[in-house]
Amino acid sequence: MTYEVLFDQSTYVGNPGDTLVANLLLRETATEGDPNLIAPGNGLGSANFRVAWTGTTDLISSLGGPGFISGGIDVEADHVVVRQLAFPPGDAGVEVSQGVREVTIGTFEFQVPTMLGAEAVITPSDQSLGSDFAIAATPTTILDGDLTFRSSTISAVPEPTLLPLLGMAIAGVWNFRRSRHDRS
Repeated sequence: MTYEVLFDQSTYVGNPGDTLVANLLLRETATEGDPNLIAPGNGLGSANFRVAWTGTTDLISSLGGPGFISGGIDVEADHVVVRQLAFPPGDAGVEVSQGVREVTIGTFEFQVPTMLGAEAVITPSDQSLGSDFAIAATPTTILDGDLTFRSSTISAVPEPTLLPLLGMAIAGVWNFRRSRHDRS
């Protein structure tokens, strides 16, 4: 069994200053024909984590997973800590392919960096509060030691309708310089 905590996209691209939504997921992948441990009746019972960001982005809002009850969300200048639990049978998420289940454990709105070409990195991690990730089954299965955390990037790119205008402006400057050069 493998477990990953990752955002729903590895790279988010947007216009400078826009707001984007990033969903944080716990993905369980069954290996060697084993059945999923996270399943209806045996859902994820707790998901406590930290999301940090670097670069020129700001957190606009954060929500815990839809199947969880909040135990608190603490927002700091460069990270947020989310503590939450789900009553048994827990949140079983959805099966996205054979042997792969995903549980949404958080939804975050970030501002795209305001400078063209700027990039920010968003990184989930274990908050180390004890049993941070646990399956609500009997007996309870603690996942903390089996998790891999994956970062994502947020990049600012020009709006597509701006590119032709930028090209025309560059061509206009080039033609103006050329015509001045031809006259001299």
